[in-house]
Amino acid sequence: MQTHIREATKNDYDAVHRIQRQVHEMHTKERPDHYQMADTTLDRQYFNSLIDGENTKVFILEEGQPIAYTILTIKSPVERPILIPKKVVYMDDFGVDQTLRGKGLGKKFFGEVVEYAKTIGADSLELGVWEFNEDAIKFYESMNLRTKSRMMEIRL
Repeated sequence: MQTHIREATKNDYDAVHRIQRQVHEMHTKERPDHYQMADTTLDRQYFNSLIDGENTKVFILEEGQPIAYTILTIKSPVERPILIPKKVVYMDDFGVDQTLRGKGLGKKFFGEVVEYAKTIGADSLELGVWEFNEDAIKFYESMNLRTKSRMMEIRL
């Protein structure tokens, strides 16, 4: 079956929530000090605000039905004399249905997101990833992402 990518609509909420919940369950298991399970792990009002947002995009990868999604925030250059202004696409979320991982679909989808970022004149695509998520880190490294900075903690 052929895959294609499109912008999400408000009608895609249930499909995106289903995939996002899979990702959330993994985070809950690995970081119960930070995440907890809930019936709704993606608030519908928040999702709708992303669809309507001027600086946000939600894309869907479909193969008959949605099988992956990403949430992007387009950050305009900050005017500060000590910084070089850059337009950044920040990937807030990226999820592939767990039954379809490891089949190259995420790589194809991610590559298309990179191309989108280039077409809007972004200087970079950035994201955050938890250290426990070794599979995601390997995936992102395979897509030519490199660690830019590191957030550290001490649990008290």
